[in-house]
Formats: sequence, structure tokens, C-alpha cells
Amino acid sequence: MSKKKSKKIRKEQAQEFSSTEPEHPELAAEKTAAIASCIKDPDYRLRCKAAIDILMAKLKMINAELSGQKKRTVISQTTNRIKSAESIYAKLLKKGLEPDFETARKNLKDLIGIRVVCPFEDELYQVAESLEIQKDIEIVRIKDYIKNPKKNGYKSLHLIVKVPIYSAEGEQKELVEIQLRTIAMDYWSVLEYELYYKKRDNAEIEAELKKYAEEIANLDHRMLELRNKIEKI
Repeated sequence: MSKKKSKKIRKEQAQEFSSTEPEHPELAAEKTAAIASCIKDPDYRLRCKAAIDILMAKLKMINAELSGQKKRTVISQTTNRIKSAESIYAKLLKKGLEPDFETARKNLKDLIGIRVVCPFEDELYQVAESLEIQKDIEIVRIKDYIKNPKKNGYKSLHLIVKVPIYSAEGEQKELVEIQLRTIAMDYWSVLEYELYYKKRDNAEIEAELKKYAEEIANLDHRMLELRNKIEKI
């Protein structure tokens, strides 16, 4: 069977799976619990923590270097998380994939996540460039939702990276998603999630949120211009 035909079959199977009715609550709860059990596995948690620690240390150094150059703080906040069983289950269903942990490990690239918040938009790219030159991590993918925002107005710079983890079994690589946002982008994204993420399909609210995203983007731009003006004085 050709790769093209095989890919077409997998796509049709995914569409068929995603078009079915939501799973029975008891079955959904059972599958979510099975995913949760895998997430709680000590070895998995240790690998996740190791990947997070490595990247957080790198970000701390990057912040120190850039902040020293600019005489002000460049990274104002960093947070991290391991994706919850509920989020994994929902995302796999949305993608039309079988909701189990093995499938998640093969197909989801954001099981481990780090969020980086900077005051200004240009600094997001500077932090990203500093990460790209790190020889021991591999940049797998970059998605620029700043230059190409999502339909709902969401803006952020996403990096998918591979981080080497060393243990008695040898080297393993963990995928980590790094989201880089300005303070304004992060403010909008957090509120959008709280107010709307679980209550989609409301055109009026969607339009209003997109309008606010555009206003926030305009504010980001104006604040960047003001900063540049101040730095020239």
C-alpha cells in the first residue's frame, strides 16, 4: 500500500471517529481515569520534570543575559504544566483519535508546556532566537500566531522543542511546547479560556472577543512604539 493511500485511509478513519456521538459518560470517565493513571506514573512525571527543569534553567539564563543588556526585566513570568487527563482526552477526541495515553504520546506535542510572558512583542522573538541557538535542544516546529493570529484573535509564538533527558536507560527526548506571549496577549488568552473555551458556538461573544484581541494587539504596538521613543531620549 502506498504512503498516500495509507494516509488517506487514516484520515477517513479519523473523520469517522470524530463524527460519532460523544462517548457514554461512564466510558469517557473510564478512559480519562486510565490516562490519569499513566500521567501519575513516577517515571513519566520524572521525565516531565527533568525536561521542565532544563528549559526553565535555560530561560532563567536567557532572561539574565537579555535583562542585563536592556537594563530591565525581559521575561516577566514563566509557568509550566503537565497536561491533565481531561485535556488530553478532549483533545484526542477533537482530533478524531482514540483517547488513550499511548495515542497521546504519539500524536500530541503539548503534553508538557511552558509559558513565557514578556512585556514587549519584539522580546518574544529575541527569547525564541536565544532558545534556537541552544545546541542541546532541537526546534521541531515554530507556529507564529502573532503574525498569523487564529480566527478567534489568539496571538502567541509557539515553539515545539525536543529536550534530551538522561537516565540509566540512556538518552530520551521529551517534546515540550513553549508559548511566548506579551503581558497583554496573556491577559486576553487567560480570560478567553475562562469565559469562552467551554462554551463555544456563540457568534456574538466570539465576535466581541476577537474585537478585544485586536484592541489589545493595538495596545501592544503602541506600547512598543512608546518604549522605543523613551529609549532614544
